[in-house]
Amino acid sequence: MQANLPLADELAALTARIADLLLTHETVDEAISALAQALKEAIPGTLGAGVSLMDTRGRRTSTASTDPDILQADQLQYDLRQGPCLTAWAQQTTVTVEDTRTDHRWPAWSRAIASLPVRSVISTPLSTPDGAIGALKVYSSVPNGFDSKAVRLLELLARPAALMLANTQARDTAQHLSDGLIGALGARDAIGTASGIVMERLHVSRGQALATLISASRRRNEPLHQLAEDIIGGGDV
Repeated sequence: MQANLPLADELAALTARIADLLLTHETVDEAISALAQALKEAIPGTLGAGVSLMDTRGRRTSTASTDPDILQADQLQYDLRQGPCLTAWAQQTTVTVEDTRTDHRWPAWSRAIASLPVRSVISTPLSTPDGAIGALKVYSSVPNGFDSKAVRLLELLARPAALMLANTQARDTAQHLSDGLIGALGARDAIGTASGIVMERLHVSRGQALATLISASRRRNEPLHQLAEDIIGGGDV
């Protein structure tokens, strides 16, 4: 990712890239692994990145980390039931840690990671209209490793990533023939069809088309599958 891009352009480019990645991976585990790697490459100063998906009780359903140290730092949060990722998910707000050695909000976790090369953290929730489904997190090896632009970029990316991951989760569950989620599979098909229409109209890639749909969904405060059905019926983006 080019560091000199304006934030809006950087976000658009990254969102399109993430959309392409998530659309080409069939399972949740594959999708979040690709997302974690993309975050590591996109956020300046990142030692490693992770993605966690959780159920309504805060139990992990899927997790991905780019590096062994990040995997261990994350695992300790869930073992100890405390840490910035869990707080970001529970409070549905971005959590920043400027220095893990001087931040005392999670004392057991801070002590447990003292030997790891992890000194600063950003974690932000993956929020959908139905609530937070997990969290994104990036780690740095130095104190104050992230600036305000990095925080904002991660926050802005989290919403479209959450919507795409929620669709992937629904698809995975629908593959198990859960009667209650057959509608989710239909919604996924509608979104795919609408993306194709947008690709043809605007002459853009599949990832850019999905990013356009997500942006329009947020702007109109309209569910993504409903917007897709409108476009299939001849409506404008």
